[in-house]
Amino acid sequence: MPSAADRIAQLRAELQLHNRLYFVEATPQITDAQYDRLLKELESLEDQHPDLVTPDSPTQRVGGQPIDGFETLPHTLPMLSIDNTYSQGELRAWYDRTAKALRNTSDKPHASGLFSETDTDTQADALTLVAEPKVDGVALSLRYEQGLLVRALSRGDGRSGDDITHNIRTVQAIPLRLLGERIPRVLEVRGEVFMPDAVFTRINAQRGADGLELFANPRNSTAGTLKQKDPKKVATGLRFFAHGRGAVEPDDFVSHMAFLDTLRGWGLPTNPHTKQVAGFDEAWQFVETFEVTRRELGYATDGVVLKVDRLDDQATLGIRSKSPRWCIAYKYAAEQAVTRLIEVQWTVGKTGRVTPRAVMEPVLLAGTTVQHASLHNADEIDRLGLHTGDSVVIEKAGEIIPHIIRVVETSRPTHAAAVTPPTHCPGCGQPLVRQEDEVDWRCPNPECLAQLRERLIWFVGRDQMDIEGLGEKLVVQLVEAGLLTNFGDIFTLHTQRDALLILERMAQKKLDNLLAGIEASKTRGLARVLAGLGIRHVGASTSRALARHFGDIDALTAATAEHIAAVEDIGLITADAVHTFLHSDAGCHVIAELRNAGVDLTEPRTAPRVDAGGSPFHGKTIVITGTLQAFGRKELAEKLEELGAKVSGSVSKKTDILIAGEEAGSKLDKAISLGITVWDEAALLAALGD
Repeated sequence: MPSAADRIAQLRAELQLHNRLYFVEATPQITDAQYDRLLKELESLEDQHPDLVTPDSPTQRVGGQPIDGFETLPHTLPMLSIDNTYSQGELRAWYDRTAKALRNTSDKPHASGLFSETDTDTQADALTLVAEPKVDGVALSLRYEQGLLVRALSRGDGRSGDDITHNIRTVQAIPLRLLGERIPRVLEVRGEVFMPDAVFTRINAQRGADGLELFANPRNSTAGTLKQKDPKKVATGLRFFAHGRGAVEPDDFVSHMAFLDTLRGWGLPTNPHTKQVAGFDEAWQFVETFEVTRRELGYATDGVVLKVDRLDDQATLGIRSKSPRWCIAYKYAAEQAVTRLIEVQWTVGKTGRVTPRAVMEPVLLAGTTVQHASLHNADEIDRLGLHTGDSVVIEKAGEIIPHIIRVVETSRPTHAAAVTPPTHCPGCGQPLVRQEDEVDWRCPNPECLAQLRERLIWFVGRDQMDIEGLGEKLVVQLVEAGLLTNFGDIFTLHTQRDALLILERMAQKKLDNLLAGIEASKTRGLARVLAGLGIRHVGASTSRALARHFGDIDALTAATAEHIAAVEDIGLITADAVHTFLHSDAGCHVIAELRNAGVDLTEPRTAPRVDAGGSPFHGKTIVITGTLQAFGRKELAEKLEELGAKVSGSVSKKTDILIAGEEAGSKLDKAISLGITVWDEAALLAALGD
């Protein structure tokens, strides 16, 4: 019978082998249940012999305690962005430019990765490229020393990133120790962490059942789970593909393809669809073929990355300020589909606004089944000329949000009826109203149950009071059970334990967590409270400006509408809305209830950190769109406001600067049409001095 040490070593080797077979070779030899039995045996033996536990043991993937926050550390080498192209012509121009640059710097085509065996158009001087699927995930840098994983950093701003090692250790696709020969002393691997569609569907189904807000897409879900402070809460089922390199010491690699092949040999997964191609025609053929192939992969992709294969050629071509010259990403156009409009539903929002939503026959679009699309308002319906039963063309904005592009009028049924807005509130039956200067129809009834439900859902949301455990479905349950009739009721739920415990899916532990989340929310401060109350024209930036100017609710309530309007960037319409709410019966009542519940209704009074002469943002109206690597939108908005800017949610002639991240959409188009200054993330960071 083997000793404990021998059996532990044997089990570790078996588990590492099966991880490799599953994640790298895609040829699993045992079932999940068999794998779990081996892992449990190893855990049992290590519990009995703690002196034999090592950092690279498969049992140590989730072993740490929750952390207080993430430390930001510098990348050894920058993690650069990749330029995008959207047409065959643009891609051809990049290829020709790259090939010409290499020909001008080398007298020996073979030495610079060029073929010259024939004189045909497709083979003469053909560049050797590597074509890789562009996985829509979260960029990551892994650092191995002596083959052992020692650090994992997020991309961050490209120069430094968050240390998320404790969470990355939970991702089974990433080996804790590399196996094989000639492993460099230092090896930094860049790649993409992503969530397969099936895992995303399962997680969202569970979040829905728990009454939590659903993730918008697999990428958001991946990013969210990697930011968990407790590694035990990181989603299982995340995958990883390596696709690039940072520091390598010693470095004797000649080509990018050879590097990827070697990584697979050491146990790091690379995308099996990656292929070496010779010349532009082969590269374009890969792009066209993969556009079909990617729909069956079971994970999100949005393009193809093409890289010059030889590493010395990459060095010759060099980099720009934020991107390499030796690679480019071809992005596929948003996928479209045709389906049939079944009906238009009208929902009531927190301010009484009635919003249309299209219900369509289910159709597969960009990897997910789509049945609903936002229609924004009645004017949008008129613009489209929508009729019930119409065939409609839909696409996903940024492959996330479905919307209707146009109607196929030639397919309209003979007796189709035009879609018209309702005349009465779908929630309470009150006649709807619309002001002359607005496009939205609204319910004027302040006691409308549908409005109450939406106001409560908004109030407890992440960017408002951020009450953990109180999601949309639970709010609906509580409203229907009569346990929530106003904001103040949230803070008296601790007196309703018996009534809460009989709700569906409500257990003792879940209730304890809910009540703890409610108690914690009392300290959020006045800005969060104001943002959560659903006052018309008052969003997060306005709430912060008011809270920081007045300092507490009493000073704000005592102010006249004119005094409120005197706050920088607060207009008279907004000031009137705030003043009217605070002096209405409903407003007085809710403030009194929140005060009695012990909710913090104060905010430190602050001024911009710099004067007008010291900040390029002071007095500027700025709009943020797209995805930024260095900041979340809320974080950036707060930073810019502290520097004297006004951050707006929409582009207009008053906008001074649009900050456009990746996947910027209609706001960027509008800014360009209006001649507004557009900054990318590099320009933003330069202005911030980061």
